[in-house]
Amino acid sequence: MAAVVLVLVVFAAGALVGGWRPFSSEPAVYTFGPGGDLPAFTLFDGQCASGRMGAGASYTDASNAPCGDAHDIEVVGTGTPLNSSREVSYPGEAALAEYGRAFCAVVVASGQVAPSSSGVDKSALEVTAVIPGQAVFDEPNGTASGSSGGRLVSCVISRSDGEQLTDRFSVI
Repeated sequence: MAAVVLVLVVFAAGALVGGWRPFSSEPAVYTFGPGGDLPAFTLFDGQCASGRMGAGASYTDASNAPCGDAHDIEVVGTGTPLNSSREVSYPGEAALAEYGRAFCAVVVASGQVAPSSSGVDKSALEVTAVIPGQAVFDEPNGTASGSSGGRLVSCVISRSDGEQLTDRFSVI
């Protein structure tokens, strides 16, 4: 019994200092578009793609991968906080990052992401919020915005161990 309590205490302490945190409420955030962390991000909800998520990576139709084949990322939710047809000011990267983190937490908590897929548990995944950079936000229907528009916020999952996914986690 004492061993079980010790394991739980160690586990809780690790979680508190940043150890085990699947689907943290503080996911990584990347901007997309000219001048952003990701030069291009034109994926849509439910789409899978090849290429590890990270600064400098681009995700377009060329990186598309069938979700039933090995792939690195999957878009599990998208939302547009501000209408693309309205002229509004860029709210700033910090405000959009905060929105992206909160939105992705809601997507994950809602059950829109399956508890497991192909033997991989949801706890083995990371979530990343992809938000528009100012250049693409200011021209939401420009060529850099993709078919979904330049104000789209996307929630992207990948495996935290760097291995590829082999099936869909999106509940569609």
